[in-house]
Amino acid sequence: MHDLLLITHFIGLALGLGTSFSMFTLGLAAKDLAPADRAAFMRRAMVLGRNGSIGLLLLILSGVWLVFSQGAAEVMAWGGGMFHVKLTLVVILMGVFGYSQMLIRQAKGSDGAAAMARLPLVGRIMLLLSTAIVVTAVLAFH
Repeated sequence: MHDLLLITHFIGLALGLGTSFSMFTLGLAAKDLAPADRAAFMRRAMVLGRNGSIGLLLLILSGVWLVFSQGAAEVMAWGGGMFHVKLTLVVILMGVFGYSQMLIRQAKGSDGAAAMARLPLVGRIMLLLSTAIVVTAVLAFH
C-alpha cells in the first residue's frame, strides 16, 4: 500500500510541477505574439490547468494518507523542521492556487484583461513554491 501511495504522490507531483513548467514555457513562447493573439493563445493553454488541479489533489490526498499511514508523530519527528517548512509551503501554494483559479475564471469573462495580466506572475510564484516544496521534501526525507 505504501508503494501505491508513493506512486500516486509522484504522479501528482509530475502533473502539478509539469503544469507549472509548461505554463511558464508557453508564456515565454507567446511573449512575441500580438497582445490579442497572446491572450487567445493563453486562454487555450489554460486547459493545462486541469492537470495542475488533478496533480495538487493527488499530492494532498496521497500525502495526507502517507502521513497518517506511517503515524503522524513518527513522520513529523522523522521529517523534522524541513517537513514543517514543506507543509507551510504547501498551505501557501494552496492559497496561491486558489487565487490563480479565481483569476482564471475572471480571465475567461468578457473583460478579463486585468486578470490575464496577473496570471504570469502568479504562475511564476506557483512554480517557485512547487520547486521549493520538492527541495524541502528531499531535505526532510533523505
